[in-house]
Amino acid sequence: MITQYEASNLLKTKIPQLSARSYPSKVSLDVYACMNYFSDYTKKAVEEHNFSLAKKCFILAESLFREGDNVVKMLIENVFVYGFSSMLPDTKEERAFIRSIIPGKLYTLYTRQLSQSGC
Repeated sequence: MITQYEASNLLKTKIPQLSARSYPSKVSLDVYACMNYFSDYTKKAVEEHNFSLAKKCFILAESLFREGDNVVKMLIENVFVYGFSSMLPDTKEERAFIRSIIPGKLYTLYTRQLSQSGC
């Protein structure tokens, strides 16, 4: 099981660009900031049509959700997956393509969020 303390280090190792960001001095808050940066980084990859990088991020997020502790799972669901609405392009074709590279479990979480919010 990947703990909240291990998750931010794993993200920084897998995506070195996240290490360049500044993080809170409290170790317990590090994973929250890192998850926000990770979500923003993934969104930027989608916006720049860097689909291989976006797919790598989606797969990493799914792995963290599957193997993470409760805090990590909560952050993936409430930060990363919650950000899908702003990540998904407006055109139907691009939206369908991005949908095809999002792992099934994450997309299921996203559709559940949409149905619970009434969207």
